[in-house]
Amino acid sequence: MKNTEISILLVEDDSLTLQTNKRILADYGSIKTATSTSEAEAIIANHKIDIAFFDLNIHGQLDGLKLIKYAEAKNIYSIVVSGETRQEVLKDAFLNGAKDYLLKPFDKEKLTQVLNRFFNNRKHSDFEKIINESFITKSQKQTDELYKLKNLTISDRPIFISGETGTGKRVIGHLIKKISGPCEFLELNCSQFSDELIASELFGHKKGAFTGANENKMGLLEKADNGIIFLDEIHALSIRSQKTLLKAIEEKEFYPVGSNKSVKSNFRIISATCENIQELISAGRFRSDLFARISTFQVNLLPLRERKEDIGLLFEHFIAKHLVQVLITGETKELLQNYSWPRNTREIQDLVENWIVNGQRLITPDVLPNHIKLNLTQSNSFIPEAYFDFVEEHGLTEFLIFLKKEIAEAMIKRNDGSMRQACKAMQMSHSNLSNFLKQNKSKNLYMGAH
Repeated sequence: MKNTEISILLVEDDSLTLQTNKRILADYGSIKTATSTSEAEAIIANHKIDIAFFDLNIHGQLDGLKLIKYAEAKNIYSIVVSGETRQEVLKDAFLNGAKDYLLKPFDKEKLTQVLNRFFNNRKHSDFEKIINESFITKSQKQTDELYKLKNLTISDRPIFISGETGTGKRVIGHLIKKISGPCEFLELNCSQFSDELIASELFGHKKGAFTGANENKMGLLEKADNGIIFLDEIHALSIRSQKTLLKAIEEKEFYPVGSNKSVKSNFRIISATCENIQELISAGRFRSDLFARISTFQVNLLPLRERKEDIGLLFEHFIAKHLVQVLITGETKELLQNYSWPRNTREIQDLVENWIVNGQRLITPDVLPNHIKLNLTQSNSFIPEAYFDFVEEHGLTEFLIFLKKEIAEAMIKRNDGSMRQACKAMQMSHSNLSNFLKQNKSKNLYMGAH
């Protein structure tokens, strides 16, 4: 079948060979031909060409090498079609940008192999474009990890996505959906269901199987037949549920709750977790055999502290979503760059949305929450080391004021801006809190970066 989407350039100075090769290529796309270097250059300059077949020796000169280099600059997939077998000449062709080689004369079988490699390369380029548009990163290490997805989509084997909270695991799940093309894609957050309900969600149930089962229900694994099911926070499954899921994955067959009739489904599993799965396995909280089944392919999302080059990029991205101008000062950018972002991308998104909602357009250090200004992050210790540094420099009294103000403001925010509700939650009087905040309102607790 002719693929009219593919535009082909055939460069050949021998008229008989030109006509023969044109006839062989006719089934694959629209063809333009050239018998000289100048004619080929004009076609490349004035037309969109997807793939070009170059004879190296044109009218006694190795001008095909120059054409390959020119085509490379235009992002054209170049194939050498030549009787030339000298290693040094072929080496020059590949160094100039040739992607493949056909020895004259070629037949349809050899051509098909070369074109299949072209279509795979084209598909990979399309995938790279989708990945780059969907995931914000300049980190080469993270990009290399994401580009694994180009190859994973042609398989039906499971994919396991690991990464801390807020690194974009769900984004990757939906990116796989986009790259995989039209197929059923269902998702389930395993942390939101009890054992009984997770079984019902995954496998379905028969009417009367348990209290509240008022009608038959088809499970997600059955719905995902010949499609994909994305299990987010898979670490939250109990050992019992893990065992049942493992059996379903191994056999692609399972029983709805309350049924003695099995259901078959050819589903593909994509799973994700924010936990260290190896630590859970060592602690006996996650089955090693289940992990082996769901982790044929693995994609690891790096935390922002390991790809700090993305911090500024993400602020630009989230600010651009709003039709307002937001200016972040240089001093503030430095503080944002030095902060560890324990909640990763999600924390940046929340901060930007707070700026927008509160009408903050010029972002100075005073606008930032104290934990960002002081780069305070969670620690295994109840009292982080940064607190001790603050006390040593500014004294315990100053630190207690800072801590009380930080907690009070956070509690008010947690209670939807209600100081009265916050006071009730903290078991303190409204007047005491109100007076404290008024007394310290104008006091700048930011003493510089620590």
